[in-house]
Amino acid sequence: MVTMDAVVLILSDARGVYIPRDFLTDDQNDIAWDHCKAWGLTEENAQYWTCAADPDSEFYWEDWNWILANAKYVSKEGNVYYLYQDGDLWGLCYNKMTPEQKRNFDMEDDDVRDTEDTHDG
Repeated sequence: MVTMDAVVLILSDARGVYIPRDFLTDDQNDIAWDHCKAWGLTEENAQYWTCAADPDSEFYWEDWNWILANAKYVSKEGNVYYLYQDGDLWGLCYNKMTPEQKRNFDMEDDDVRDTEDTHDG
């Protein structure tokens, strides 16, 4: 079984303002529902995030901020990944990160977002 690293680069900042759209959509710019569902973005909470698929929407950044605050991915090993954007878009599993990795993202060594994330992978 392939395990995911604690730090995963999802999208480069070279995509600029299109990172939200590119995170949510497929090659035809339709919402990639399977991908979104894996990150906890479902039809039930779609009113909070679907405008982030359209860069021309007046709610583009508001919905993107909701995604950054609420999306999480649970790996097959049970590790929880959260989105983090510092230009690039990252998937971070806080409980798997080394102290050095946390410092690289300006986090304290004991920073965690979810107490249920206790798997070592």
